[in-house]
Amino acid sequence: MFKYLSLSVLSVTVLAVSAFAVPNIQLFIDGATYDWEDQSWVAVSTGSINLYVISANDPVDEIIVSVALGKSVNPNDMNVNFGGTAINPGDWLFGFPPLPPELSPGNDLAPHSIYPAYFAEIRTGSYGDSLNVGDVQPDMLLGGEYWDPTPTPAFPGAPANADGDWKMFTVDINGPVGASVHFDAFTLDSLGNVLRFAPYSHDATTTIVPEPGTIVLMGSGLLGLGLRAYRKRKRS
Repeated sequence: MFKYLSLSVLSVTVLAVSAFAVPNIQLFIDGATYDWEDQSWVAVSTGSINLYVISANDPVDEIIVSVALGKSVNPNDMNVNFGGTAINPGDWLFGFPPLPPELSPGNDLAPHSIYPAYFAEIRTGSYGDSLNVGDVQPDMLLGGEYWDPTPTPAFPGAPANADGDWKMFTVDINGPVGASVHFDAFTLDSLGNVLRFAPYSHDATTTIVPEPGTIVLMGSGLLGLGLRAYRKRKRS
């Protein structure tokens, strides 16, 4: 009987550890690819993405998303609309989230590769725990499976083994081709200190690429130049 009891306790422990292994906060971009070197979801876009903000394990009062520009990006060249909230050129601040002490006193988000950078913050509201969520980081031991929060996942992936919640925000980005936008998520305590944050293995980045029509036009132009040069050489 002791053997069966031990196995039962072990099973419960494994389940509990598995559920709480899901980070409290995660980010995911629909259609993105996981970059193992940067440990981040990376997407390319012609100007619009669907960003998922995910909470797990217990309710969260307010998740703040930091929208940061790549180091070579001029904020005057960028217009970002996050779920209906416009971020205009004058809204960007330089440094490390959260907002500076006079706006949000407390410690900063721990620095990583993108920071210091121009950034803006979006409050995304409260999250409950009535849904089932999982870990969006691919699990190499399970063949790269991951939990996909999109409503109709093409690849079911890993199980949803924690209580939580998620919200999807359409982010429209207008700026120069090659400009990158990086997303982090965190919560603050009553003193303005960072309380919880999405692990840096669970953040997300998108880069603007030309629209397919633009690529076709560029290709047509280059082809035309090539034909012209060929005819010139042939005549001579």
